[in-house]
This record gives sequence, structure tokens and C-alpha cells, in this order.
Amino acid sequence: MIFLIVFGGLMLILGGFYLANSWQQYREWKGGTIIVVLSLAAVIYGVINLPAFNHNKQHSSEARSSQVTTTSGSAAFSNKANIGSGNGSASQENKEMVILRQLQKGYAKFGDVSFDSKTKTYKVTPTDDNTVNALKQLAQDPSQAEQMGWSKLTDSFKKNSKDIDKAIGTDYSISIMNPGDDSQAMYTAKNGKTTYDIANQ
Repeated sequence: MIFLIVFGGLMLILGGFYLANSWQQYREWKGGTIIVVLSLAAVIYGVINLPAFNHNKQHSSEARSSQVTTTSGSAAFSNKANIGSGNGSASQENKEMVILRQLQKGYAKFGDVSFDSKTKTYKVTPTDDNTVNALKQLAQDPSQAEQMGWSKLTDSFKKNSKDIDKAIGTDYSISIMNPGDDSQAMYTAKNGKTTYDIANQ
């Protein structure tokens, strides 16, 4: 692609001179314009297909992976939130709030995130329409969990639980709340381990 960009750039420069010369001497612009347009198109095509551009596209598509898709009444769950380590000099309460903001950002398309300081639980309440409908179905019939891809979602929550444990200490939980009754959890992980899963009840 670099060769295409270099070649297109040279042709663009030469085409520009040709167009200017043709117009000044013969009042002819069609041939030069065609060369300039084709050269410009080659340069743009080459730039767009550079590895750096493809790398950015890949990152943007990964950022959109936190959505629930439904097909023929079943749902495929996928979500994750990146959790970094807290500042060692910050108070525990500040660290908890830092993790809360990171989870809110990570699960922005999935739902709302709150923190219950009494139980040390980060509660994720789904708000996405597809997710809400799928979880309501799952709450009524937990046997659908496997075909809905429930384990993919819970695995990401379990991983986040482990990350929280590393970032701010043990005894913190993260729960997926029932969208039909946000006082009940459908899944909870603590210290990187599942402590409750509606699919196993």
C-alpha cells in the first residue's frame, strides 16, 4: 500500500502540473483533471488500507462488542469492563469509587452500575431492551441459560470480580441484577468465584 501511496502522490503532482500547463496553453482541462482525480483516489485508497487504519477499525469494532443480540427468541450475551488497579495511596472509599466509575464506563451500553457499601457489592442492572427481555425470559425459565449464551456473560463478570479483588482487595462482589426485580441478583461473583447463579438453581 505504501508503494501505491507514493506512486499515486507522484502522479498527483505530475497531473497537477499537466493540468495547469494544459489549461494555460490550450485551454484544455479534461485530460489533466482525470489524471488528478485518479491519482487522488489511489492515494486515498492506499491510506485507508494502511495497517494503522485497519488496526484502529479493529479496536472500534471490539469496543462495540458489549451488546446483546437476539435470534429466534434466544439471546447471545457478551460484555466486559476493563478494570485497572487503584492508586495505592488513595483511601479505600476512593478506590471503590474509581472502580465504580470504571464499571459504569465499561457497562454503559449494558446497563446501570451502582455500589452498595454495606454489602460491598457492585450491582449491574441491565437497561438494554434486548438484554432486559432475554434476562426476564431466563428468570422465568433458567433452563434456557445454555442456549442464550449465559455462561459467556457470567464468565466476563467472574473475570471482573477477580480484577476487582486485585485492584482494591477481597470481599467485594459484582452482581447482575434481575431487570424485573432489581432487588434480586441473577448472578454474583466474589473474589473471582461464582457465589450465585440462577442457572444452577
